[in-house]
Amino acid sequence: MINAPRVSAWRIVLILLAVMIALPAFVMGAELSHALGAVRAIQSSLVGGAILALIAALAGAAGAHTRKTTYELITDAFGGHGARLANGVLGLSILGWYGVVAMMFGHALASVSPALASAPIWALALGGCVLTTLTAMVGFRALDLLSAVTTPLKLLLLVWTFIAALRGGLSPVWSFVPATVMPMGLGVSMVAGGLMVGAVLSPDICRFAKSPRRAALACALAYGLGFPLVLTLAGLPSLASGDKDLVRIMLTLGLGVPALLIVALTAWSTNSFNLYAASLIGSTLRPGQPPWQLTLVAGLVGTVLGLAGIGELLVPYLLWLGVCIPPVAGIYLVHAVLAPSGAATAARWRADALIAWAVGSTWAALAPRWGLALTAVPALDSIAVSALVYGVIHRLLQHPGAGIPVVVKLGRRTTASTVDRSAEKF
Repeated sequence: MINAPRVSAWRIVLILLAVMIALPAFVMGAELSHALGAVRAIQSSLVGGAILALIAALAGAAGAHTRKTTYELITDAFGGHGARLANGVLGLSILGWYGVVAMMFGHALASVSPALASAPIWALALGGCVLTTLTAMVGFRALDLLSAVTTPLKLLLLVWTFIAALRGGLSPVWSFVPATVMPMGLGVSMVAGGLMVGAVLSPDICRFAKSPRRAALACALAYGLGFPLVLTLAGLPSLASGDKDLVRIMLTLGLGVPALLIVALTAWSTNSFNLYAASLIGSTLRPGQPPWQLTLVAGLVGTVLGLAGIGELLVPYLLWLGVCIPPVAGIYLVHAVLAPSGAATAARWRADALIAWAVGSTWAALAPRWGLALTAVPALDSIAVSALVYGVIHRLLQHPGAGIPVVVKLGRRTTASTVDRSAEKF
C-alpha cells in the first residue's frame, strides 16, 4: 500500500501530458503531416490516440484498483522469476528511450543558441541527464509538481508557435499533397506504437488516483485527446513552413526564448518520468535498495546508453519495443481480471504468462509478413493475441484433468508438475 496522497484525474492528465509533450512527439507530428497530409494526419492521430486511450484506461484502472505499480502487476502475472525477466526487458526499453531523448535534447539545445552550439553535444546531454536524475530521485511528488508547472507552459508555447506559423492562413496546410502517400493504417500504427510503452506504464501514475474510474478518465483524456492535439500542434506548422524541425521553425519565427524553454522543459519532464519508471522496476529487482540509489544507477545506465549512440539505432529499437512490450500489458490486464485479489503465490515462473508472452511477441513480429494481421497496428494485435492465449491457458491450468507441465517452487527445489485444480495455484 502506498502512503502518498490521492490525486485528482486532472493532476494525472497533467503528468501524462508532461511526458507526451516531448521532442519525439514533435518529430512524429511532422512526419505524419508530411506523409499523410493535414486531414489524414489528424484522422490517424485520433484513431491511434483512441487505441492508446483504451489500453491506458484499462491499465490505469487496474493500477488504481490494486494500488500497485506496473511491475507489481507484472509480478502477480508472471511469478517472481518470470517478472524479473519481463521487468528487465521493460527496464532496458525505458533506459534506452531515456538515452535517445537525452541525445535529442543535446542536439536540439545546440541548435537553439550560437553560444550553446560551441559546446560539445555530449556535455549538453550530460547536463540534462544530471537535472533529470536529481528530479527523479525525489520521486512522484517531484513529477507531480513539475508537471503542474511545465505542462500548461509547454502547451502555451506549442499554441503560440502554431498561431505564429499559420498567421498567413490555413490554405497551404489543407492543400498540401504528399509526394508519396503513406497508407492510413501505417500512420495509425506509428501513433499507437510510438506511445504504447507509455500506455503500458499507466499504473505507475494511476495507482495514486482517487478511484479506478478517475484513473480511466484521466488516461482517456490524455491519450485520446491530448496526444492527438500535441501531434497536430507540432505537425501543421511543419506543413506551413516546409520544415520538419519544430525547434528550427520556432527560431525562424523569432521565438528563440520559447524554443529554448520548450527544448529544456520537454526533455526534463519526459526523462524524469523515464527514470522514475526505471526506479520502480529496480525496486522489484532489488527490493531492499533505497529508491534514490536505484534512480541514480538508472540515470547512469541511461546516460551511458545515450552517449554510446543508442539514438543511431532508433528504428530497430522502436521495432523491438513494438514486439516485446505490448504483450506484457495484455497478460497483466487479463490476470488482474481473473485474479482480482492479487494474492501473492509461491510460483517462481508462471507458464501461462511466459507462453502467452512468447506467442504475442511472435505474432507481432511475423503476422504482418504472413498476411495474418488482425488490425493495421501490430502492437494492438500482440496485446489481443497475448491476452487471449493467456486467458485460455490460465483457465486450462485450473481445469480438472487439464495437465500442462509447468515449473513450480517446492521448498528449495524447482521441479516440473502437472497442474490441475487441486495443485498449487499459479
